[in-house]
Amino acid sequence: MRDEAWQFKTVNEMWMNIFFTGLALLQQEQKASEDTEREAALFLHQGLEHFVSQCCSKSWVEQDPSNPLSSLNTQFLRGLLTLGQLQQRNTLSGKAMSAEQVYHTVAVLTAQTVSQCVCRGEASGQLERVLLDAQFALLQRLIQRGERQAKTAMERQSLVAKRCRALTALIRLTSVGPCKELLDMQERACQLAVVTTPRDSYALCLLGLAQLAQYDNDPDSDRSKEAITDACLSFQASVELEHKTQSGEPLEQLSKQKWWQDWQEAENDRAAKQSITQPAGAKGPSDTSVAKRGAKRGRGGPGQGRVAAAVTKASAPVRPAPVRGGKAARPPAKTPAVRGRAGAAARPDKSTKPSSNNTKPQLPASKPEQDGCPGTVETAEEPAVADRVSVSSPVNLTSHISRLGLARALSRSADTQDQAKQLYREVISMAPGVHDAYIELVQLLEPSDPQAAVEVYCRFPLKPVAEQSYDDAFITGEIVRMLMALEQYDHPQLGPSLVAHGKVMGLSCIDKYIDVLDGKSMTKLLKSVYARIHDRQEDDQDLQDFFKFKCWI
Repeated sequence: MRDEAWQFKTVNEMWMNIFFTGLALLQQEQKASEDTEREAALFLHQGLEHFVSQCCSKSWVEQDPSNPLSSLNTQFLRGLLTLGQLQQRNTLSGKAMSAEQVYHTVAVLTAQTVSQCVCRGEASGQLERVLLDAQFALLQRLIQRGERQAKTAMERQSLVAKRCRALTALIRLTSVGPCKELLDMQERACQLAVVTTPRDSYALCLLGLAQLAQYDNDPDSDRSKEAITDACLSFQASVELEHKTQSGEPLEQLSKQKWWQDWQEAENDRAAKQSITQPAGAKGPSDTSVAKRGAKRGRGGPGQGRVAAAVTKASAPVRPAPVRGGKAARPPAKTPAVRGRAGAAARPDKSTKPSSNNTKPQLPASKPEQDGCPGTVETAEEPAVADRVSVSSPVNLTSHISRLGLARALSRSADTQDQAKQLYREVISMAPGVHDAYIELVQLLEPSDPQAAVEVYCRFPLKPVAEQSYDDAFITGEIVRMLMALEQYDHPQLGPSLVAHGKVMGLSCIDKYIDVLDGKSMTKLLKSVYARIHDRQEDDQDLQDFFKFKCWI
């Protein structure tokens, strides 16, 4: 038995040395050559294979925290992320794991390890960062290769949108403190979601929240003005798209943002390069003119716009006309469709969806139409395209989150605080139970009109005292604080708020207010508060004895 343990330890140490030798090769001062990268990737891959084989072994019961080749070791997981980056360039061929498989392995291992962390500390924070990096790498790979994995453009669009939302939620719920790297990742994920579905109201709302977080993290930075302006534009677009379909052209608020303009420019450059490499002898107009016309019209929603600029093959494919309001723009009757022109009609099952990533993934090309198809047939199919888009395209729902975000963005500037107040009131009318809307509106009102601020808090729909939460207790405590500061001791909300706050937070939290009211001889109010906090009648004998002791009777 001792020999077996010694043999296992020796073998494990050997694979540990191999794995970390691979990492050391990549961390040398001089840039690693291709041969060095291949050798390092091989060592890392062998270490990963050994770890997986140990996990699948029947004798494997529990990981040893002291073992460097363990999912509890952040450096080991970071090494696997490095392997995934090398595999993105196909450093190892043959039967080696692909980059996606490596990233999935890291994500699963890290998620399992994080779920086992009893307390949140530095170690769990490092693991969460690894998990976020792995998930973000998977999102980028999906953008790059999603068109090959998804059967249809709509399926690819759905995959990208779901992963973007999941990553955004994971970043929002992580225990890692706000930092520039994390905020950049969140903003990038939201940008990818908007690029995939530029008329998705919720995606635009998430982008606005990420841009606002960038501003709040460093309001004095050079980019802060751009971040707050973009946040307002994203929220405004999100509100404007409510009750509208997700098909069609992006709104003007999106085209005003610099990151969107940069992405469009990159897409147009890529389309121009593709048109230059078109095979000789292709039919149709010149590639350069097609790319330029497609680039100028690159403002489409799902399956439109930049697709025409991004795809130019030997026989230029035909594309559907831009959709506005669910109806396709129809060319003149009896006029044959010009092949290879952006915006020409196409069959409904050949649309694709533009996307974006740091490496600018290629978009799939549609199959060219046959030369013998008359233009009248294509024109006749266009109503079917419009009907299908208008029926199948999702409709954006109404939400108070976009208005709340826009109100927060506008409240950052003194010039737009009046607009922010109106939006906060609109949020309160839409969602009366949202605490933040009341709290942030009061923060704007209290310096100039404290009485109006009290009235805002008093409109909050409080639950019965036994069901109130700590968030509810904050509001009742604020009501008490403001009424006591205004010396409105006879206000009808003072007593109920004292009772609610005292029952949730404890009597010690209202002791200072009790002393003030005692000094003002508000004995009737005090007796009522004490009786209701203790769920007794005022004539209860124990309470009567306490009131006599306090000289309230």
